[in-house]
Amino acid sequence: MHTSLVALLVLVLVVFIVWKNVDRRTPAQKQADFDRLQTLAQEGQEDAQYKLLMLYYDEKDPQFHPLAFKWALAVAQKGEDPGVMLQVGEMYENGEGTSKNLQDALTWYERALSADTALGAKSPLSKDGHLYLEQRIFSLRQELNPSEEK
Repeated sequence: MHTSLVALLVLVLVVFIVWKNVDRRTPAQKQADFDRLQTLAQEGQEDAQYKLLMLYYDEKDPQFHPLAFKWALAVAQKGEDPGVMLQVGEMYENGEGTSKNLQDALTWYERALSADTALGAKSPLSKDGHLYLEQRIFSLRQELNPSEEK
């Protein structure tokens, strides 16, 4: 009986968490929110630009990925956030929101690594993020220039 009660409580907790995190906006409401963010981003509001770039992670619908890429690139070009530069590199590498371009991916990974190194302890990237960038740079250089010595 005790096990059944624990299982029921766990099930209720899971249902509550899922229910709480479900996006209940209608497609029209969601589109209106995106349109409002787009307007604010075009006016130069950095918070709106950042929210739009996060569509890459938040939206499963690939129709929003070009919009996410547009704003990720805009924020990355400011050169202040190695995490956003990493995101742009991944989007280029995977062809998400833009055409797949390994050379551009490599360029953005290198910029992210440089920015991360320059920021040191103030960087938003973890040590694992730094190592990930080094690994992606090494792999892409080999893929793009297979004849170069290792």
